[in-house]
Amino acid sequence: MRKTGCRFRRVAIALVLPGLVAVFAPRAARATEHSASYLAALRSITAGELQGHVEYLADDRLKGRQPGKPGGRAAGAYLAEQFAGLQLQGAGDDGGYFQNFPPNYRNVLAVVRGSDPKLKGELVLVGAHYDHIGYGYVGKKLSRGPAGHVHNGADDNASGTAALVELAGAFALLPEPPKRTVLFACFDAEETGMHGSKHWAKHPNVPLTDVAAMVNFDMVGRLRDERLTVFGTRTGYGLRRLVCLAGGESGLLLDFSWDLKANTDHYVFFERRVPVLFFHTGMHEQYHTPHDDPETINREGMQHVARLAFGVVYELAERPERPGFRTQAREEHNGTRGQVLRQRPKLADRLGVAWRPGRSDGEGVVLSRVTPGSPADRAGIEPGDRVVRFARQEVRDGEDLRAAVMTARSPATLSLLREGQDEPLRTEVELDHEPVRLGVTWRTDEADPGGIILTHVILRTAAAEAGLRPGDRIYRIAGRELADEAEFVRLVRTLSGPVELLVERDGRVRTVVVQLDGKPLGRAA
Repeated sequence: MRKTGCRFRRVAIALVLPGLVAVFAPRAARATEHSASYLAALRSITAGELQGHVEYLADDRLKGRQPGKPGGRAAGAYLAEQFAGLQLQGAGDDGGYFQNFPPNYRNVLAVVRGSDPKLKGELVLVGAHYDHIGYGYVGKKLSRGPAGHVHNGADDNASGTAALVELAGAFALLPEPPKRTVLFACFDAEETGMHGSKHWAKHPNVPLTDVAAMVNFDMVGRLRDERLTVFGTRTGYGLRRLVCLAGGESGLLLDFSWDLKANTDHYVFFERRVPVLFFHTGMHEQYHTPHDDPETINREGMQHVARLAFGVVYELAERPERPGFRTQAREEHNGTRGQVLRQRPKLADRLGVAWRPGRSDGEGVVLSRVTPGSPADRAGIEPGDRVVRFARQEVRDGEDLRAAVMTARSPATLSLLREGQDEPLRTEVELDHEPVRLGVTWRTDEADPGGIILTHVILRTAAAEAGLRPGDRIYRIAGRELADEAEFVRLVRTLSGPVELLVERDGRVRTVVVQLDGKPLGRAA
């Protein structure tokens, strides 16, 4: 690896579900739905096998796998031997494993043919570059020093190459391959300008319009704190959801970066309108130094990454629909994401009052303002009144009052203390708007059709007590995929009894069981 406008729509509707109970146990998203042969293939990807490939490719005897040099040629020969041992069909020149290109470089290619008569003509490309920088390429300034010593590149990119080989082995074990063809491409000469991937893109096995997606591994050997960065999910529709649901047993925390840079092979395909995914465990001090050695590798971490990627590649190859390229991804980056996520839709004002935050003494809330003409004004409520109960709920502070107002049915009864009055006053108020049911506001994401992203969770409502947070994404309700936002609103309005929500947070998918008490709402959400 060489170092080198979001379309959200805000929605200001809040829903509250009484009696919400969350079961935030990690969900093996698809594992129980797959066959025993699929699970056997998945679990054939082991830390020991991955480490073995890394140790060979990053051995001093390969002298840093410089392209075109004896060490680089030996690495290519090793990969071809691995593919041959798996009895995979070659996809290089004349049906062999090598695709040669000037001056004396070579990609190493193997293929698993798809099983569907129509879809097997489409391709999921799985790539990783296997070259490194030899003794440091002093003239090209690729070494971070000291140059003149073997740069073994255990993480960069023996780790990604090992993951690719193990994925190929797992697919070779499947009694029936997925619908689409899967091409495994070990690219040469990435470090000096992505020459291997560029050559393949100019001389592909199928037209580039038939490449459904490209999945790239570069530096996946240094997993820390269970965090994996996934780039490219915004290049195709629904890719984030696909990655999360296919994650299965990995348990990884996923950072979905919106940045895409021309720093490794996936960018070659992004430029050519192919949806891409790029897995990366992060930079480190040993990057492009002689100290990037096999003993620095997190072998169990590599296993987690490779198993997650197996599920992702299988889903891309098996699903009837392709993700479809998103042109908007060219304009999106982490900066645009931050601007959008800082926006906060306002909750509907049902009562028309304000209070000073942080001023409560635990005995009600003193109102600082009453909006003229509001429900509170019409009910005779005045600034300086202290609200102690609202709709049969005790009010200790502002969050209690906000939750009570948002969830109460109209008319609602409240008790308040007023200066000069010895006894609490009880009054009835006709609230504006319908009560909310889920205690959240949300926005939608054009890149994730049907996905609902929570933007605010009202404190001390059932949603907050269940552990839902801003940023959580809801993918299913009662086992149903959400076609769009309208379906989400309809289901939350009308469902009753225990209902399951499939919720994603940081790439981990969880099931939340919701007890929808009371009568379903009619017009209001």
